[in-house]
Amino acid sequence: MYEEIGSVIGRGFSTWKNNLIICVPFMLDVIAVGLLFILLFVSILGTMPEAFMNIEDVPPEEIMQAFDQNGITIGVYVVLFFVLALLVSAFFTAGATGMARSANATGFSSLGEMWEAGKRYCIRLFSVSLLSLIIYALCVLVVSALFVPFISLEALSSIAQSPEQIDPGLVALVIAWVLAICLILIVISMALAVVSPAIVVDSLSAISGIRASMRFFRENIFDVFLLWLVTVGLSMAFSIIGMLFEGTGLEGLWSTAGGIFSVLVIAPLTTIWWTRLYMSRTGKDLHRYDRGYTA
Repeated sequence: MYEEIGSVIGRGFSTWKNNLIICVPFMLDVIAVGLLFILLFVSILGTMPEAFMNIEDVPPEEIMQAFDQNGITIGVYVVLFFVLALLVSAFFTAGATGMARSANATGFSSLGEMWEAGKRYCIRLFSVSLLSLIIYALCVLVVSALFVPFISLEALSSIAQSPEQIDPGLVALVIAWVLAICLILIVISMALAVVSPAIVVDSLSAISGIRASMRFFRENIFDVFLLWLVTVGLSMAFSIIGMLFEGTGLEGLWSTAGGIFSVLVIAPLTTIWWTRLYMSRTGKDLHRYDRGYTA
């Protein structure tokens, strides 16, 4: 059932209010990744305990030497942490999207749907995460390559060493380079915005999900851009308000509150929005709380 972007946002918000349980996958994701990080830290400590036994008495040179001597082992631990963290996040992202699909379609969701969708689509979304990183990296490299002939490392170092003698043309090039990278990253994030709903809702493979998301972006660029603005604005609101607390000693408390708000509200709400937008534009049945039925 087709819905205007305003209806997607409004009815998606109603769906979220009646399915607050959708925050559970994001809570479990944070806890699981946090435990993995602790495991990584303990593993690194176990690799070179002598460097951390009395760290306040150990010279920084010895700590760096210990890192150099165990560099390969530490590197393996970091890579394993990165892979496992992506795998865990893929599982819970798939689970949250599965719950959002059910909530948008029927008005109800359950943790059983989280486990089912997580097990079924975890590897696909894990593959998407790796492919997305490659896409981001390649695009940044391509954009940077366009500016390399005009911006050298020596020129960049001269800006840091002699800021009073900066060439305005060089500064303009650096600003254009940074803006170009930011722009391409924003476009990619919008193009891949519905890759998770595409995979979970239509049971697509990783490659097919990326293609479907990019096609969806081309066909619904205005609605995707508007919803992207809403989600980004919602995320930035806490940061902007947090500026008011600078110098008051409450920065840490507000930062913690912002993190909790992001996990409990922003993440599940935006997941419902993106899933509903995809389902709306692909002809799926959607539940309407204002009417009390699915159409």
